[in-house]
Amino acid sequence: MNIPQRIVFFVLNLLSIVSGVIAQPGFEERRTRLLTVAGAENEKSFYAALAKLRLGKDTARAFVMLDSLTADNAMGGMFYSYTLIGTYLYTRHLLPDSLQHKIRNAYNNRTMYRGDTENHWVMYYTGLYLASQTWPGEDGSRWFNGKSSDENFREAKGWLEQWMHITSTIGQGEFDSPTYSTVFITPMLVMYEFAADPVMKRRAQMMLDLLFVDFAAEELGGNYGGGHSRDYPEDIINPLSAPITRFSWLYFGQPDIERWDEARLRPRNRGSWETVFAALSSYRLSDIIYHIGTDRSVPYVHTETKRVRNEIRFSDQLNPPVYKYTYMTPDYVIGSLQGGILQPIQQHTWSAIWLSSKPNNTLFTLHPSYSGKELAMFFPEDQKFLAEEVDRYHLVYTNPDKWNSSSPYEQTFQHKDALIVLYNIDENAKHQHIDGFFPKSLDQRIIDSTGWIFCRAGRTYIAFYPLKPYSWIEEDVNWRLRSAERKNGAVVQMGAERIYGSFENFTTAIRKTHVNKNNFDQNLTIEYRSPAGDTMKFTYGGDRIINGKAVNFNDYGLFNGPFVKAAVGTGVITLQYKEQQRILDFNKATITDR
Repeated sequence: MNIPQRIVFFVLNLLSIVSGVIAQPGFEERRTRLLTVAGAENEKSFYAALAKLRLGKDTARAFVMLDSLTADNAMGGMFYSYTLIGTYLYTRHLLPDSLQHKIRNAYNNRTMYRGDTENHWVMYYTGLYLASQTWPGEDGSRWFNGKSSDENFREAKGWLEQWMHITSTIGQGEFDSPTYSTVFITPMLVMYEFAADPVMKRRAQMMLDLLFVDFAAEELGGNYGGGHSRDYPEDIINPLSAPITRFSWLYFGQPDIERWDEARLRPRNRGSWETVFAALSSYRLSDIIYHIGTDRSVPYVHTETKRVRNEIRFSDQLNPPVYKYTYMTPDYVIGSLQGGILQPIQQHTWSAIWLSSKPNNTLFTLHPSYSGKELAMFFPEDQKFLAEEVDRYHLVYTNPDKWNSSSPYEQTFQHKDALIVLYNIDENAKHQHIDGFFPKSLDQRIIDSTGWIFCRAGRTYIAFYPLKPYSWIEEDVNWRLRSAERKNGAVVQMGAERIYGSFENFTTAIRKTHVNKNNFDQNLTIEYRSPAGDTMKFTYGGDRIINGKAVNFNDYGLFNGPFVKAAVGTGVITLQYKEQQRILDFNKATITDR
C-alpha cells in the first residue's frame, strides 16, 4: 500500500496542532528531508524500513528488509530490542500477519542481551517494557528469558524509574556524550510515543526535556562543548561529525546551514539512523529549551555535577561525583571536567571549540593513559587481561597517539575563559608524554618568544602556554604538540574579536599577563593572572584558588547556570529563559510551566 508523502506529513502535522505542540522554525522541513534521505537507503536496517513504510515509498523493499532482520536468529541484544519494537509499533497497521508473527517470535527465540553500560540498559529495558506491554498476559515460555509478560514489565518499569531518579538527583554516569546521548534520547522518544501508562509517558517526556536541556546549555552551533564521559577520536577532533549534531540540526536548526547536504545527514554507520525515531515522534522541544540552545547573546558560566559509573574495585565510593565547568560565548565554548579517571577508555577531559565553517574546530590536550587497573575499577573481568580485551574492540586504547583518554595523572582548573591543566605522570605509567591537538584549519599559529603559542580561528583567539619543552609532529589534519616530561601542563586563555578587536591586541594583552611557575617541579603549583585581572592559583592535588578564594565544588549544583538550576539530590530541575520557567519534578512526575 503506497501512501502519498504529502498525506503522511499532513496527518502528522495535524496531530501536532491538535495536541497543542508548536514546532520550532524549520523543524517540519528538516524532518521531511531527514526521512526522505533515510527512506532512500537500501542498506538493510530497521530505520530505513521504518522510513520507507511511513513515507509509503518502496514498501516492498521495506518488507524484505524486515523479513531478513527478523529471520536471522543470530541478531539480538539491546539495540535490536528497542529498534525492533519501535519499528513495529510505528508500522504494525501496515505489516502483513506473517511479519507481525516473526516480530513477536523474535522476543522468544533469540537472546536480547542486557549489555554492560548505562545506555545499553536504557535501550534494553525500553524494549522489554514496550514489548511486554504490547503482548501482555503471556507466560515465560513465550519470552527469551523465561519470565512472563508481567514479570518483564515490572522489572523494566522498576529499572527505568530508578534510572530516572538517579539521573535527576546525582546525574548520569555516561554523561554528555556526543555519541551516546543519542541512544538515551531515542529510547525515551519511543517510550514517550507508545507507553500506555500516562505517568510513564510523562516521565519519558521529562527525561527528554532533561537530556535535551543538558545538551542545549553546552551547545554552540551544533558543537557539544565541555567535557564528555565518552567520545570517539573522530568526533573529538572534528566535533560536528558527532551523532548528536544531527539531533541538534533537527531540533535546534544548528549548525546554521540552510541546506545540509545528504552526506551530513547520513550517520557514519549507515545502519544507525536514530534520528528517524526523532523525525517520527510527536515529542517537540518546549520553546524554553529551544531558546536555551540557540541564544548566545550573553556569555555565561554553566556548571554541573554528574557521577562516575559504578566503581566495583579500588574505590570507597560507588559513584564518585564528576564536576563540570563550561564557559559559553557567542564565538567559542571552553569546558572541562576536574580530571582523574571519571569514565574508562573514552573520556574527553577538556576542550576549546569555536564556531567555524572549517573542520577540526577544536584544541585540547591529554595524557594517553591506559592500565588494567583503570579497567578493573569498572569491569568484572580479570585485571591481567582487560587492557588487551578492550583494545580488541576500541582499537586505540593502548595507542600512545590516541585522542581520547582518562588519566589518573591529569587535573584541571577553569575560571571563565581561562584554564590550567596540570599533569603529574607516574614513572611506571605506560606512556609518559602529553599531547596537544592544534588543527591545521587554524588561520594563524604563532610560536612567540615569550613562550606563548598564539592561535587565531576566525573571530576566536587562543593563547596556549606550555609549561615544559615540546616538539611538533605534523599529521593529516593537525599539528600534534608533544611534551615528554612527566611533571607538565599548560595555561590556556581564550578571547574573541568582539572583546579585543584585533588579534594583535589580544597577543599584546596576553604578553602582559604573568604565569608564575617558579619551583613547579617541587610544588606542582601554577599561578596565572588573566587579562581580566583574575588570579588563578592551582596546585596539583591541592586547592583551586580564584582571587584568593578556594573553589567549592558543592557550589556547582546538579546544574547551576542562568538557564538550568538544580541542587544535587533533590530531583527538581528548573529551566529558565527570561520570564519563562519550566519545573521538572521527578519526585512527583510533574511538569509545571510558569
